[in-house]
Amino acid sequence: MKILLLRDRSSQKGVQTLSGHKLMWAGICALVVLPLLVGGLSYWAVASIDRSLNPFVDPEYRIAVEARVNDQQEEIKKTREYVRRHMDVLGRQIGGLQAQVSRISAVEKRISEVAGIDLADFQFEEALPVGGVAQQDNQDSEQVDIENAITSIEQELSIQESAIAAMDFVLSTRNLENQQTPAGWPVKGGWVSSSFGSRMHPMTGKKQFHRGVDIPGKKGAAVLAVADGVVVRSENSGNYGWLVEIVHGDTISTLYSHNSKNLVAVGETVQKGQAVAEVGSTGRSTGPHVHFEVKKDNQNINPVRYLYKKS
Repeated sequence: MKILLLRDRSSQKGVQTLSGHKLMWAGICALVVLPLLVGGLSYWAVASIDRSLNPFVDPEYRIAVEARVNDQQEEIKKTREYVRRHMDVLGRQIGGLQAQVSRISAVEKRISEVAGIDLADFQFEEALPVGGVAQQDNQDSEQVDIENAITSIEQELSIQESAIAAMDFVLSTRNLENQQTPAGWPVKGGWVSSSFGSRMHPMTGKKQFHRGVDIPGKKGAAVLAVADGVVVRSENSGNYGWLVEIVHGDTISTLYSHNSKNLVAVGETVQKGQAVAEVGSTGRSTGPHVHFEVKKDNQNINPVRYLYKKS
């Protein structure tokens, strides 16, 4: 079979002939090569579109992303190690704090025993009313342990702070009471020449109630306050001569009379052992001495119990 190809009349005249073999190869090209070419072009077009939509199809890009992910994982690992090391340090510090808390507790217990204070009366161990947001379930267990340890130390320190403050208050109050309670002699090396109560007056010879005690001393020697207090009288008062009266707290006062000279004024605060006057023989007196009185609830009581009382 032959196929005749005729040229257009406007072109040069001629005839080309395709033989059977050429025609066969042309058919093969049309039926095989052309579909392959079209398929390849189609695959390239589709792959290009898919790559633009999903960049991970690109092997180079995928390698770069995987490398970046690996770097980030390495950084996370280093960060975890860093945090763990510091948490170990924090754990050791917490251990040190717990040891200090234990030592403070021991000292606190010792002080309470020596001072005779029962800390159980203050009920410091009762749970304090607290509140807050619950812990998240996904928290790291080691972090939770450390936070619980810190919270426990804070609570223990709060209890100890309250206990120490209470003991300080009790001891301060006790010390204030001790300092405001008369104790000791108003004259160093003194002795009682005339006791408290009924007696025969040395000058009149008549029976009379003696409201205090007489303590002889060298003229000009210091007359000492036997407790902390405030001066409410500093004056010359008839038979008493020059006198000083001091109030100690709400219920007790002391009086020192027959002084040759007063050293304090009304309203002045004095401390235990402070010189408030000088021994003399003013007023109704037979010689240098201190007439010493103690009043409780405005009633005279025997001062001897305070003279021999330890400070």
